[in-house]
Amino acid sequence: MLKNYVKIAIRNLLKNKSYLIINSLGMGVAIACCMAAYLLIAYNVEFDSFFDDSKTQNIVKVMTHLEHQNGEHYQNLVAPIVMPPIANEGISGIKRYTRICSDGGSIGDGKDKVFSEQISFADSTFFEMFDFNLLQGTYTNFKNPKSIFLSDKLAKKLFADEDPLDKTLILNFRNKEFEVFVGGIYERPPLNTSFFLEAVMRIEHYIDIYDIGPNEWEEWREASALIELMDINQKGSVEEQLNAYVSVRNEAKKDTKTTSYELIPFNETLYQDEANYSFLNSKIPVFPLMIFMTLAFIILLIACFNLTNTTVALTIKRLKEIGVRKVVGARRSQIVTQFLFEMVFTILLSIIVGLAMSSVLVPEFAAMWGLEYGLGDLNGINMAFALLVLLLISALLAGVFPALHNSKFKPVALLKGATRVKGTNPLTRILLVVQFSLSVIVLVGGVIFTLNADFQKNVSFGYNLKKVLTVTVPSESVYNKLKSAIQQNSKIEAISVTDHHIGYGSYDNPIQIDTSEFRTHVYEVGSNYFSAMGLEIVEGRGFIEDSQSDAQESALVDESFVAFNKLENPIDTRVVFQEQRYRIVGVVQDHVNSLFNQNDLEEGHFYRIAKKEQYHLLIARVAESDLESTKAYIETKWKELFPNQPFESQSQEEIVFNGAIETNRNLTQIFLFITLLGCLLSVSGIYSLANLNVEKRTKEIGIRKVLGASIGNIIRLINKEFAIILVLAMIFGGIGGYFLTNILLEDIYATHIEVGLITIVLCGLFIFVIGISTTSGTIFKAAAANPATTLRDE
Repeated sequence: MLKNYVKIAIRNLLKNKSYLIINSLGMGVAIACCMAAYLLIAYNVEFDSFFDDSKTQNIVKVMTHLEHQNGEHYQNLVAPIVMPPIANEGISGIKRYTRICSDGGSIGDGKDKVFSEQISFADSTFFEMFDFNLLQGTYTNFKNPKSIFLSDKLAKKLFADEDPLDKTLILNFRNKEFEVFVGGIYERPPLNTSFFLEAVMRIEHYIDIYDIGPNEWEEWREASALIELMDINQKGSVEEQLNAYVSVRNEAKKDTKTTSYELIPFNETLYQDEANYSFLNSKIPVFPLMIFMTLAFIILLIACFNLTNTTVALTIKRLKEIGVRKVVGARRSQIVTQFLFEMVFTILLSIIVGLAMSSVLVPEFAAMWGLEYGLGDLNGINMAFALLVLLLISALLAGVFPALHNSKFKPVALLKGATRVKGTNPLTRILLVVQFSLSVIVLVGGVIFTLNADFQKNVSFGYNLKKVLTVTVPSESVYNKLKSAIQQNSKIEAISVTDHHIGYGSYDNPIQIDTSEFRTHVYEVGSNYFSAMGLEIVEGRGFIEDSQSDAQESALVDESFVAFNKLENPIDTRVVFQEQRYRIVGVVQDHVNSLFNQNDLEEGHFYRIAKKEQYHLLIARVAESDLESTKAYIETKWKELFPNQPFESQSQEEIVFNGAIETNRNLTQIFLFITLLGCLLSVSGIYSLANLNVEKRTKEIGIRKVLGASIGNIIRLINKEFAIILVLAMIFGGIGGYFLTNILLEDIYATHIEVGLITIVLCGLFIFVIGISTTSGTIFKAAAANPATTLRDE
């Protein structure tokens, strides 16, 4: 029986090659889109599968719970850097621990090769607690504080084809330099692991860089802490003992309030939005994951509905076959099984096509979002299971209705030719409405994000970002040398320095005015930072260069700060920040920090002078027309002064717009790609039904023409049903497109375009015209035919 099902399925599919090719390609692209979405799903499902669960079952992560002055709670997946070693000595039940943190620095061979890298720091126990695939060296080398372990990718970058083991490297952080040797090379794990590390060295170096004492509980620099317990069942007891350090931390660091420490099993992976700060990777948040899953499901639905409609349209060719099969004893269940078999064969072929397309589409999708993660990183068994589920879902969505529909006819009526297949029925009409509604939704999304990109290019940031250039400097001495070398250049209007920078971000910190406490964004900047940025001082004055009193007790705030605190006369207002009193000496005009939704505080911004050890970014103000030439000039001077340090420079426009441009472009491309594919599939579906409709009304069309009906009248008459379908699709798709794009824009951007009614109507009309043109072309051919010929054929 199974053999017969297979034979008949193959025979019928080969008889309808155009049907098979069109639907296999359409479903193939849909499956390739689903594979792109599955890449993100698998990222979460297979997160940390790189590590052996049995070895990490007793390891926990320390989550710190904190409270803002307004009572709002938040949590960080970090802990005081001094806490783990102290807890290891004072708490029973702890076997060992490791801390991990990272910092940007330069790494090179001390000769001609030097690169900027994010270097990780960990305790000597790190490679004992977590197994990496070590390609060269031994884990015991990490016991030596002067060792560094490199990923195979970074080792290739630094040493090409040379043997890197035991080679000397020079690392520079801020104003500290370290000479280390390569103790091991490990295979870099996939991106979906808690540790995505390019280089690891001992945490003692990080402590040395920032001169952190063994009991400095007030230190704000923290590390992600992982503790291996004697037994995971002791987690509650250890957690209770760990919370004894809450009061110690709060006593030492009064500007933040820690409420508790929580121990989370290592195998219980968190989502990225569950912790404000962490040095560990986490799962992709649910919201963006749902976006891509929804888009993939939309295109799968369109493809499945198209397959359903075209299959129903082909029913007319197989009515007598169904009748004969029923007469010779075939049961309805066997007819259903036969049609489902054919659907499964079509989708199997589509999966093969989809996998081939995935080899191109998925890497492009990953590259769009900068994901160093691909199909090769996925678990083969999981992917095979996912494809099987996709096959079953697609076969059911696309095949159940045609199978039930084609098996219900009476054999006598079929053989007499008395059974007629209607051009459309309630279900096919609903499917068409859904198909074209989805096409409208994704078209609205593509157009809106295109318009949003143009809108954001003209957003007022409060200063001219096209005149600002930044250069990363590791220390005060580097800044001073570079400033001296370039300040004579007449194209440079102003030079300053900063630690926190507009576009790069600031940090939140409590501040107090009288008895009121609230959070604000804090910037630590150079004395002439505002003139270099082009920000106007609207009241009072700016910082005075080299003024000791300004450095210790003066602050500036922005207009939002003044408005929030209802300060009628802000100048000379006293504020308390980090237990130190400051006097407001000036008010800066408001500025936009970022286009993205970063939960900007309405309380405003607070500026104080950066200390010399906080000099991290040189700011140069130049004319727009001279930006690129000035950047090249500064780079030349840099290479003369610091040949063994990498040059890193960005324009302010690149800093502010880079992520926004990329996000707008990516979402626009995805939406428009799905629109194109959805339209093609929807058009093929409506064409099949329109063609079937015309075939069933050929005699009617001929009679109408004989009685004097024009071609236009016939087209309007038969198109009426399809016009209603497309109008409904415009309405439902427009509503869906409005809400979808609004939700996305609100979640991603702080500043964005408003979704307009005109845009939605035009997108709906565009899809309407495509659909009605397809049906009109089909009807026109029948209406233009000679009625004598059609009536004689009938």
